[in-house]
Amino acid sequence: MRRRFEAAHGAMDDRRGVLLELHDEDGRVGVGEASPIPSLGYGTVEDVLALLAQYVQDGTLPHPLDVIDTQTPGVMALLCALDVAMLDLEAQRAGCTVAALLSETPAASVRVNAVIGDGTPEATARFGVEATAQGYTVLKTKVGTGDLARDVERVTALRAACPDATIRLDANGAWDEETALAAVRALAPLGIELIEQPVTAADVAALARVRLAAVHGTPGAAHDRAALAWQSAAEPRGPLIAADEAVTDPALLARVLNERAGDLVVLKPMFLGGLRPALAIARRAEARGIGAIVTTTFDSSIGTAAALHLAAALDGDSGEARAHGLGTGEHLDGDLVTHTLLARDGMLALPGGPGLGIAPDEDAWHRVAEGDWSEARI
Repeated sequence: MRRRFEAAHGAMDDRRGVLLELHDEDGRVGVGEASPIPSLGYGTVEDVLALLAQYVQDGTLPHPLDVIDTQTPGVMALLCALDVAMLDLEAQRAGCTVAALLSETPAASVRVNAVIGDGTPEATARFGVEATAQGYTVLKTKVGTGDLARDVERVTALRAACPDATIRLDANGAWDEETALAAVRALAPLGIELIEQPVTAADVAALARVRLAAVHGTPGAAHDRAALAWQSAAEPRGPLIAADEAVTDPALLARVLNERAGDLVVLKPMFLGGLRPALAIARRAEARGIGAIVTTTFDSSIGTAAALHLAAALDGDSGEARAHGLGTGEHLDGDLVTHTLLARDGMLALPGGPGLGIAPDEDAWHRVAEGDWSEARI
């Protein structure tokens, strides 16, 4: 990372992961990335390597859609790498992009938001100005690391510095329900588009009540399933509410969808086992009238490209051009490719060529590699 990135769930100084390549009999190479985040409980690089060694010893690799114990540390990141590498190979054989395997009409490019970590009001405003100068029109900043008054001060400074920008907030589940409702009220004058996971992932009922308050402008309104199911897009409302951390738990996800506790679900392929499992969640959400946005977990350009193909598929299917959380390349100090995948004018275009359209560069990954390359035949 170029600099420490701070959020409610902790600080991040670097990203470690595993680069996976699958070679077929015709010489094609599919690539995937497994980069868990230990501080969030998703395992470590060592967990991924141990799982991979066990699968190699058993002589088989799991399919990303297989029913396995998803609570095993490192398994979701490994499944993501396998899913992406398999799709990369399949798309290369078909002579199309990965996005075209996921959708009949994928978008050629997607809008993305810049990501701003926690910091002083002055630093938050400065990063916002830098991002808009680079062409970003949607800015997302982390909140919830301190008290609400501090968050309001930071977001106020960001709005003053970037009056025309669309602003999103990500609390990472840091607020209790009372604080989240107070945030909806306090931030209303600042024109916030979206708040991700305002309350803890486990409290789906509270998430639903916060969403209802944002829809109807009545913080504290009683939870009512019929009311939650009703929403008129023509009526003025507060910020959209998105479920993020709750999406990674199957039981919590089912409740979010059944109770329509969020307007959107946030899809992180690295935490969900890959692109196909994430796409399946998006389709379940769509059936409930809930949209989806895709974000990275500060992956290398390999992981970002994979998430980009998923976002392009979703935009193509929905006909909407939502901003996705893929503008994280600027935060990387090193990468696995020669040229980091970066947005231009707030847009990320699908890489050219079949498959992912992006491949690791040997010199680039040698500069960041911490371990030796190993090979196995399965």
